[in-house]
Amino acid sequence: MIGGRALLEKTICSNVSLPFPLEELILLMLGYQDSLIAAGVTMPEIVDIRVNNGCVVVLSEDGGPNLVDRYVTPRRFITAPEKPVAEIVAILKIVIDAGLSIDPHVKNFVGEAGKLLYVDMSPPLTGSYVAGRLSLATEDREFQILKDNFAYFQPEYIPYHFAGDFLNISPTGESIFPEIHSLLCDQGLIDGVSLIEFTAKARGIRALEDLRLSKGIFMI
Repeated sequence: MIGGRALLEKTICSNVSLPFPLEELILLMLGYQDSLIAAGVTMPEIVDIRVNNGCVVVLSEDGGPNLVDRYVTPRRFITAPEKPVAEIVAILKIVIDAGLSIDPHVKNFVGEAGKLLYVDMSPPLTGSYVAGRLSLATEDREFQILKDNFAYFQPEYIPYHFAGDFLNISPTGESIFPEIHSLLCDQGLIDGVSLIEFTAKARGIRALEDLRLSKGIFMI
């Protein structure tokens, strides 16, 4: 705690030999964060960010409890009186309207109802970073898996990615797809997409991410 503020330290270590120094990675991370904030996404204030022992160490404002810890089942994200899913979807709409990329997993949101913060800036989902990471792929299959995974953070896929990640929380995640589908339709984030098609796309995105993880292919 500094000056009465609760702070959180996070260490980010790369699993691959990135084609640029960690100091440049820091600049890409900060640039990505600036883009999200400029669009209207609230993120914790960074107090300090530096390279230490081959990793990036970030000291930031503690935004509060992680939503996955607070709402322990997918259904609670829908039924809780404060309606966390609706608030997250509103944030995702800001990102989509701005044409930015984001990892929409609910674990990346923290804080209290009405003032949620987005906390994920690693890897920085920018064209420069993605191109650098793809350049390291040694096989066509690895390249395609990475390329598709990065694509799924882009605006056109965010609604489906958001739903699919509930399958990462629990096998029961699909039970709330109808409510998520309805909410996304109401917000104009999907149009003319049936629940069956929506579910298939969400499953496919989650399946590809699971494949990437099973093969030990890292995004950073």
